[in-house]
Amino acid sequence: MDHNSRITPEELFPADLTILDDTEVEVLNSKVRRELDAEYLDSNPEPETEGRLEELTTELNRRDLVTAQPPHETGDPL
Repeated sequence: MDHNSRITPEELFPADLTILDDTEVEVLNSKVRRELDAEYLDSNPEPETEGRLEELTTELNRRDLVTAQPPHETGDPL
């Protein structure tokens, strides 16, 4: 059965999350979380899935920090 809403540990995973746009990272995060939920229901979670979730969490946190920072001031008066 094909699980479009999940990404298994055997499926390819991007090596560099920074090149993905926000929507792609959020969709991937959702798929990894759904896979992790399924793994918990079946048995123990796979280390690969847990590692992927950690990578995604780190990337999403990085993006949140970049978005939350105030714009750089140029020193020019208004």
